[in-house]
Amino acid sequence: MTKGQFETTVSQLSCKGMFVKFIRPICFLFVILFELVPMHLHLYAKTDGCYPFTEEQKIEKLLKKVGKIQGSFIRNGDTHTPEEAEKHLRYKLEEAKSSIFAPKPKDWTAKLFIEKIASKSFLTGTPYRIQFSQGKEIPSADWLFAELAQMEICK
Repeated sequence: MTKGQFETTVSQLSCKGMFVKFIRPICFLFVILFELVPMHLHLYAKTDGCYPFTEEQKIEKLLKKVGKIQGSFIRNGDTHTPEEAEKHLRYKLEEAKSSIFAPKPKDWTAKLFIEKIASKSFLTGTPYRIQFSQGKEIPSADWLFAELAQMEICK
């Protein structure tokens, strides 16, 4: 294409107003949709790694946290490893979910899990305790509610 042909083509487009009427608005929309919007999506996304969890996910996370405690779990006066405690609480939860006296499995909340399963012995009523490796000892319910609060802080 020579310089003269190019100028003729451009002048024909300009004369018809086609570029101004149709092409320019379409280009503008593409710029908005594909360049400006994605640039600002990060402003609306959660960037702290905190996402809301379902109740089932919260219970699972709490169980895993029990299994990783830096210390021991005291149940009815006996000391247990964190892994043993997690296994025991999982067993209690499954038994409770299948009980006719308990809520339906889908109705379990993390709060209910702490109150009914992870805070005291069903048989003796003795509160479970956590003894940390530094020697500090607290009721398991206190520690679990604090952990739950951390999970829910991003709501």
